[in-house]
Amino acid sequence: MNIKTIPPYLTDAVQSTTATTAKPATEEKAAIGNGASSDRVQLSKDYQDMAQAQKAASGPEEIRTEKVQQIVNQLNSGTYQIKPDEIAGKMLDEIV
Repeated sequence: MNIKTIPPYLTDAVQSTTATTAKPATEEKAAIGNGASSDRVQLSKDYQDMAQAQKAASGPEEIRTEKVQQIVNQLNSGTYQIKPDEIAGKMLDEIV
């Protein structure tokens, strides 16, 4: 097999691919240095909303220990009263 002889159809294919895809190193550095990069990422509004909700849910939540202890004491003593109207009203307020 003679390696020195390369069929013209192979050299033409390699040259045309190289010409269309390769950039000289100086041109590529200049594009990066000038902020002329064409790479972009755009997130959908739904994803942004979901990410914001997830961030809010995973953040450190303030625990009111006095309030918690008061409810625990009421539950243990049997004096805690559930107020369905207040609960429903607060749930609706959060939705709206």
